[in-house]
Amino acid sequence: MGKYIDLRCDFGFKYCMSDPIIMKSFLNALLEGDVEKITSVTFENVEMPRDTINQRGVTFDLHCTTETGDTILIEMQNSYQKFFKTRANFYIFNLMSKKIRRGIEWGKMENDITRIIGNFIMGDGLAGLDDAITCTAECNVKTGEIFWDRHRKYFINLPKFKFDAENITTKDIWINFFKNLGDMDKIHKSVYERADEGLLRLLEKAKVAALTDEERDVYEASMKRLEDEVDMEELGYKIGMEEGRREGEHDKAIQIATDMKKEGLDLALIVKMTKLSLEEIEKL
Repeated sequence: MGKYIDLRCDFGFKYCMSDPIIMKSFLNALLEGDVEKITSVTFENVEMPRDTINQRGVTFDLHCTTETGDTILIEMQNSYQKFFKTRANFYIFNLMSKKIRRGIEWGKMENDITRIIGNFIMGDGLAGLDDAITCTAECNVKTGEIFWDRHRKYFINLPKFKFDAENITTKDIWINFFKNLGDMDKIHKSVYERADEGLLRLLEKAKVAALTDEERDVYEASMKRLEDEVDMEELGYKIGMEEGRREGEHDKAIQIATDMKKEGLDLALIVKMTKLSLEEIEKL
């Protein structure tokens, strides 16, 4: 076990990031240029119960509100999730439905609803995202201009992040911490010179030695779950590769058998050469 808590595990993420000062530092670094500087955050209930029998409830990792009323969701996603882009939208619009339902009468509204921002930290990456950070919004397809600015989604693709000590920003430091805090040897020393209050506070709170015996037990269990997830992903990857190899060999054998059959060669010879069954070859 390292000296610092790994932020990728469920306990580490929630234990460290549920501190308002730490969260404020992270959000200001990530959302710089998109929202005004955040001076305070208030953490909200992470459970969004379903409203009807047929509706799904939602439980977020962390969920907070800024002093301007913006709602911010923060999710740590380590393992592969099918259709995660759809899932991310489901999270955003679930929060939006709760916000709109708070007694809003459209005809009496003087201002639009406050913004909803989803931050999805992807430990395993996401297909189609080649950058370390991808920000999405609702745009005019023809012009690319923002059509409706009440929501944003930030996908932080940890496997794609590369630390550049020559051009370091606070945003880079934060992403590097999410990727490597459990292994401090990978964190450049210049980070400590550039760290703000929130990052310095994180380095103190994330010390494994500062955990109580009970917290350490929970952390170890959480790390075991994270390691199991990684092992299962690697196993799934290997199985997928093997299945792909077998499918490729089978497709190649089918093509060879098809060509041999066109040449009028004996079926018994084709079976012997391709290792396909007689039934498969007869169907070609």
